[in-house]
Amino acid sequence: MKKAILIALLGFFFLNTTYAQKYFGKTHTPTQNVDEFYDLEDVEKEYTVMGKTELAKGFRSLEKTQQKIIDLAKQKGADGVIFSMEEEVYGTSNSSGGVINEKKKNKTTASSSSNTIDLKKQKIRATFIKYK
Repeated sequence: MKKAILIALLGFFFLNTTYAQKYFGKTHTPTQNVDEFYDLEDVEKEYTVMGKTELAKGFRSLEKTQQKIIDLAKQKGADGVIFSMEEEVYGTSNSSGGVINEKKKNKTTASSSSNTIDLKKQKIRATFIKYK
């Protein structure tokens, strides 16, 4: 019984810290509607930046991640969110191989190939704004 409770608590704390969304900025009275923007130039009203959040991993669905950010923006009292998505190359992976073909006597052919892949991670950044 004690082991089950301990495992449940550890699982809760692990999930809670894994998917915790970090926010840096001011908090206002919660709002019900948040405008979504994908470029700074799309915002037509005057505004101030109230805070920022970033998700670098742990998201499987962009739509669900976007909704999580909008929900956080409502909690923090934002009037709008300016989204951006970036890919960061954090390394490369190289692989190579070769083939030797001996079809005929005294005639051997060899070929080789090489492949390089950039290892990338996506980041979703959101700037929370408050209209003036």
